[in-house]
Amino acid sequence: MKTAHLSLLLISLMAAGLFLGCTRPAEDTPLPELAQAEAVMFDRPDSALHILETMPKPDAHAKEQHALWCLLVTQARYKQMLPFCSDSLIRIAYEYYRPTDNARRKAMSALYMGNVNYELKHITEAMDYFLEAKAEMEKTDDDKLGYLVMSSLGDLYVYRDLTDYALEAFQEAYDYAVKDSCKRYEMTTLQDFGRAYAVKGDYERSIHSYNHAIQIRDSIHETLNSLESELADVYCILGEYEKALALEKQGIENDSASAQDYYGIGEIFLYLEEYDSAYHYLNKALHTSNVYTLAGVYNALLLLSHQPAYRQYMTDFCDSLLFYKDSVYALDKSESIIAYKEKYEHQKLINKNKKLTYHATCLFLLSIIAVLCLTGAVIYFLYYRKTTIHRKNAELNHLASQLNDNKRLIARNNTYIAELETRIAENREATEQLEEQQDILTSLRAENQTLHQNNERLQNEISTHKSTHKADSNAEELNLLKSHRDQLSALVLETHPYLVALHQKPVCLTDKERNRICQLTDTVYAGFGKRLLAAVPTLSEYEVLLCCLIKLHFSVSEIAMLLAISPASVSTSKSRLKKKIYTHLGISSEKKSFDVWVWEY
Repeated sequence: MKTAHLSLLLISLMAAGLFLGCTRPAEDTPLPELAQAEAVMFDRPDSALHILETMPKPDAHAKEQHALWCLLVTQARYKQMLPFCSDSLIRIAYEYYRPTDNARRKAMSALYMGNVNYELKHITEAMDYFLEAKAEMEKTDDDKLGYLVMSSLGDLYVYRDLTDYALEAFQEAYDYAVKDSCKRYEMTTLQDFGRAYAVKGDYERSIHSYNHAIQIRDSIHETLNSLESELADVYCILGEYEKALALEKQGIENDSASAQDYYGIGEIFLYLEEYDSAYHYLNKALHTSNVYTLAGVYNALLLLSHQPAYRQYMTDFCDSLLFYKDSVYALDKSESIIAYKEKYEHQKLINKNKKLTYHATCLFLLSIIAVLCLTGAVIYFLYYRKTTIHRKNAELNHLASQLNDNKRLIARNNTYIAELETRIAENREATEQLEEQQDILTSLRAENQTLHQNNERLQNEISTHKSTHKADSNAEELNLLKSHRDQLSALVLETHPYLVALHQKPVCLTDKERNRICQLTDTVYAGFGKRLLAAVPTLSEYEVLLCCLIKLHFSVSEIAMLLAISPASVSTSKSRLKKKIYTHLGISSEKKSFDVWVWEY
């Protein structure tokens, strides 16, 4: 009976637990509105934003739901090109997802942190976030995310004299778009290629990329008139105005033509000296509220008014141009002040850095002189020690030789004395001879006494020499000299202006700067790179450079910036390099960490 009651109680508890587990909302399951907004984000970001703004905002205590809401709102606003005042909203999502294991959310939050900071003109911070997003994105199989990250990174590079890096990023974005089978992404990436090649001056490839993008647009029935407009700009640069005009007209065949499109056509007609057509399209371009476009249009109309047929409008065009230029000036005034202030602060920082570099250079030269002086002193001291030890050893050998000669003479004299004493005791000799032998015996004993005294003196001298030149003392002095040398090497590295600058602000290294790093490491650490290559001949130039950067005590994040790769790639390269070197040299991987091994090598 008790067993039955116990079984019934256990079943009841399990059912209650199951009920509570089912009714409690899971922390990792998005709210229905969030799931719906994320589902339509790709095709209808405006609908996604409407859902997010009308739904009850998740409470801050529900951290995951709140973080996802912040991420999706930022994503929807960015896709609709709405302005951002700060990165406070997306930062909530970024700080929540960063310590988690959700690589996709981490990459998304870092991507939009980069996009928002790029819009706010924080270019350096944006690049850091994009690279972080790239590192996390590579841990996922999300091709759309891969396209978005690499496309954003390419857009950052393209207008900053980094077109080669931009083309590499766009190529990766294009590969992701192809794998995702998204023709719209392929089209926009080809448009990015066209812009990058135009900036680089490779107009043939730029034209090819734009034409390919137009073909894809027509095949998927997209509306993107900017392709013809941008391609027309390329033809204008090449002076092929007829082709540019045909493209601009093709772009306004539908009803979505903008004032900017009419402005472009009007300028081309002006270049072609078809002034009536230029006047017609420039007048159509005036139907806009964009003061920048209006200023450009009136500037073109003022140029047109130099023709006799339109000279009567010159005064009106000039007045209008001055008015809109004043409007543009008023809009740009605050930005100009900020720009001048940033320029002043930048120049101030440059002057400060020059001053610090000068002091660092002086300190570096003084350190080099100190190292050279100390090296000379060490060499002289070692030479003096070697000469002194050699001389002392020669003296010891000479004294030992004298001591051995005296001992041999004493032994010989003792033999003679014993023989003479025996003869005298036996009285076998005549009286005269006995007296002579007695004198010789006395002489031999006196000589032996003198030799014993000399031996005592020699023994004392030998003991004195040995006590003042012990090997332990020499080893201690050499260890002290080695320690001083290592300290001076560290001082040189800490005060070297080039290394100090790289630690303070790591930038991507050129081939020339990579060679400089290896040469500097060889100079300070007695041919470190050459010794490493001699020990492991299969090392590549990149692997030797990585070892040199570790030897110079650069961190993983600094190496990532110097080599323009992600911190995760640096860690992977170090792991592979450790295995390669340890296997070749027969070192146990548990014996010592790779960084410590490089520092001590």
